[in-house]
Amino acid sequence: MTFSWRTPPWNRPEDCTYLTVTLTDAGEGEFRFTTEAVRGDDAVEALADLLMGGGGFWLRAAPATVPLIGIVVRRGIDPAWLAQPPIQVAQDERGRWQVAVRDAKDIDVTVFSPTEVTGIASRLRAQYGDGS
Repeated sequence: MTFSWRTPPWNRPEDCTYLTVTLTDAGEGEFRFTTEAVRGDDAVEALADLLMGGGGFWLRAAPATVPLIGIVVRRGIDPAWLAQPPIQVAQDERGRWQVAVRDAKDIDVTVFSPTEVTGIASRLRAQYGDGS
């Protein structure tokens, strides 16, 4: 399967249209998050921009070094989300991470699981290499 865009989002000279929140396991039941503004016409393109941006860091280094919980993609740039996204993260009784986004039905938001991120990253790597 290939991507249908004419110009990959990480190569577009346009303003950012999405915000990503990357959630990682910090150990002992704690998590960390980082936010980044990205480009794209939909959530998958925004995720691709995150994964391939910065020379493909996520494709080369992050999967081996960062215990990913998930990536939340939100349409629009919201300064409140950049500072403190309204996301709840907790482990269930089996130790699996659960991600919930407050007021998700009122905004365009997508939560990508580690499996989905890995799948998209594999497709990007197959089509574009690892960015190095």
